Amino acid sequence: MNPRQPLEATEGSGPDHPVVNSPEASRFLSLPEGVRWEAGAVERTGVTYPEGFRATGVAAGLKQSGALDLGIVEIAPEFREESVSAAVFTTNAFAAAPVVLSREQSDVAGLQALVMNSGNANACTGEAGVQVARQMRACTAELLAVADEAVGVASTGIIGKPLDEVAVLEGIRMAAGRLDRLGGGFFAQSIMTTDRFPKVCQVDVPLTGGTVRLGACAKGAGMIAPGMATMLAAVTTDLRLSSEQAQRLLSGAAARSFNRVSVDGEMSTNDSVFLLASGASGVELQSEDLPLFAEALDGLLLRLALMMLADGEGARRVARVEVRGAPDEVRAAKAARAVADSLLVKTALHGADPNWGRILSAVGAALAGESYPAAGLRIGGVRVVQDAAGRELSSDEVSLLASAVRGSEVSLEVDLGAGPAGAQAYFSDIGHEYVAINAEYHT
Repeated sequence: MNPRQPLEATEGSGPDHPVVNSPEASRFLSLPEGVRWEAGAVERTGVTYPEGFRATGVAAGLKQSGALDLGIVEIAPEFREESVSAAVFTTNAFAAAPVVLSREQSDVAGLQALVMNSGNANACTGEAGVQVARQMRACTAELLAVADEAVGVASTGIIGKPLDEVAVLEGIRMAAGRLDRLGGGFFAQSIMTTDRFPKVCQVDVPLTGGTVRLGACAKGAGMIAPGMATMLAAVTTDLRLSSEQAQRLLSGAAARSFNRVSVDGEMSTNDSVFLLASGASGVELQSEDLPLFAEALDGLLLRLALMMLADGEGARRVARVEVRGAPDEVRAAKAARAVADSLLVKTALHGADPNWGRILSAVGAALAGESYPAAGLRIGGVRVVQDAAGRELSSDEVSLLASAVRGSEVSLEVDLGAGPAGAQAYFSDIGHEYVAINAEYHT
């Protein structure tokens, strides 16, 4: 069992969850030795924490609330020549217009700026939506004096509603005039939709040639079951990378973080994750430094992913399911995803109910037609199933189990007892607030 004690969950605990405000207390997060979470100034946070970046967020009028709804982040002009980028996108068959544009018509390895809007997904909007996305890219490129292909575009919000071209282009003009070294916090706020709080984090990474910085922000609280990455996220670093290194690092980190989380089992049409590397630190990635930097990036993106679960449109808890003893990785991943996506498991988690039958049932359905007579299950470290049958628990075990499922973080360990492979997934609970939000959110 992990020596850390379960952290008690509170009603609507999203912004108070340990992965948000005290990551060092989280049982699910870790950083390599020498790497530390940095608080950063209120404004100089997230994407503008590393050197060589400017950003901002403005209210373009895309949200009825009048909240910030459009943001730009750019690599400062003096660092663009040495900069590189990478990206991963949704695999949804109905990918939004900005996804198609960025994925197929932008220079994913040579992006120098990102423009993102919230309040409207510009998805399933036909050729008119593609034209608006192109105008967003062209307008941003002109104002920042870069090529059209050097701008990545992303949108999030309501699906199927035309994006107001006049408003979004005016917002871009406004934002381009307000780009600032202290604008990371505003950028993070500008991409929020049903999020209860902005999701930002940053770390310092000591490498052979000197210390470099990583910063990131993301949005997402519902419609999360990524098939590549998740919702919208922007990651920045002042490390000098090659485009091949950047893409390999981002793809791997996204697979180990964003691709392992589920709020509701729903993949978005707009999922986009971008990595921009300015090289402003002057430090180049050496082969001996690669494992440390990769692990730091993994930790950064996993924290963002868990923040989305902690937000989870009313979520109280974040859970991790670890599947071991599977015949192969495909079966292990399939079983872990089945538990993470199960509404019955999620609602039991919301009610702090250690209903292990729902967990085994989800695993069994995922592996239908097979037999695992040696299967076992632990919840919060308490063994509740052995040899595919429930155990009679002692009074102490009952008490420990009850405490574990009331915590902010709940661990589930499934051992199929049939092989060497394993996989893990993370998920949030689902309760009344999730239903209320999505019953009222017009799509």
